[in-house]
Amino acid sequence: MKYLNYAESCLEIEQVSIEHITQDHPTPFYCYSKKVLIENISDFFEGVKILDPKVCYSLKANSNISLLKLLSSYGTGADVVSEGEFRKAMESGIKPSDIVFSGVGKTDEELTFAIKNNCFQINIESGSEILRVEKIANQMSKTQSIAIRLNPDVDSKTHEKITTGTKENKFGIPLHEALQIFKDKNKYKNVDLNGIAVHIGSDIKTLKPFLKTLKILKDFCEKIRSLGIELNTIDLGGGLSPHEREFDIKEFALATKKELGEFNAKFIFEPGRIISADAGILVTKIVSIKDSGAKKFIILDAGMNDLIRPALYDASHEILPIKESTKISKIPTEIVGPICESSDSFLKVDEFPDVSEGDYLVIMNAGAYGASMSSNYNIRPLAAELLIDKDRVKIIRKKQSFDELFHNEKEISN
Repeated sequence: MKYLNYAESCLEIEQVSIEHITQDHPTPFYCYSKKVLIENISDFFEGVKILDPKVCYSLKANSNISLLKLLSSYGTGADVVSEGEFRKAMESGIKPSDIVFSGVGKTDEELTFAIKNNCFQINIESGSEILRVEKIANQMSKTQSIAIRLNPDVDSKTHEKITTGTKENKFGIPLHEALQIFKDKNKYKNVDLNGIAVHIGSDIKTLKPFLKTLKILKDFCEKIRSLGIELNTIDLGGGLSPHEREFDIKEFALATKKELGEFNAKFIFEPGRIISADAGILVTKIVSIKDSGAKKFIILDAGMNDLIRPALYDASHEILPIKESTKISKIPTEIVGPICESSDSFLKVDEFPDVSEGDYLVIMNAGAYGASMSSNYNIRPLAAELLIDKDRVKIIRKKQSFDELFHNEKEISN
């Protein structure tokens, strides 16, 4: 993370000592750098400016209302996949005219909510979903803009659990079926079928799968044009890796303009991890150290309930002690959480800085799919979230109390 550095042997985020933060806030907790968030969204807009696109931040990456307000102040809309995310986007001040509703399993209730609130675009995942949108919009005497999410059958060469663009994945509509839907466009009276959408996966590090997808989209758009249909929107989704990416955002934008610029559609992007991942850290305390001589376990108070990515996606997050140490323990070490699952493991290394029980560690690049995927498993409260702005610390989500955790559970009377 930029702006996370050792100063006098103690980690600082922006201008605040993490050790000082731990004196006022019990671990585990998330910290986000306002400066990194602003730079990341600004860099993204700069990279795609030649396309003049609509940029809709993906709420599933991190849906904290304070962060959404910050990002929307820089011009982002929202990509949502549930009524809850839709409501959170609006609560953050994002207008429905800047909200794209994606997701493979939208209920009638969710579609009704979106249509009632004049959602900018609903990305359709099946032929039956069009019929449901048509029926609901008709009942409201409305016309709803929709785009067809295509499944281009492109392997994004990422982890199998975050690839979404092959025929083996549940997402999108096969190209031949989608073309037939456009041929039948005039059948629908209460939907405006005027766009296409695609999202081939997450954490994509090379340009090649995007280039392949763009060529497939160009061919599809040409077929649509031959039907006398001009597209209003082309939604290219997200998926650009924030780390070790072999291309820059502008390269992607230039390739997009080259392949699809002739169709004069409004481009939509749905960035998530690339905006918030490296803006956040998870601060945690060492509860216990078990050293057998052959292997060491460092047991933290943060677990897979707080950050599930390593267990779910085999994701690797760098971990640093908040106090700089030159002494290294040269023994195989596994850093784990307290959850009663063998998969509750964050990192396995051959050596690690010499640390002690009671010391604090920082789990890096936890600003996306961290807090938003956290749970109460093992009856553990949700962690606090803090926003760091220069030398100021702002609580943007309080740590959940046990009373709040139990509140909705009701005793059943005999």
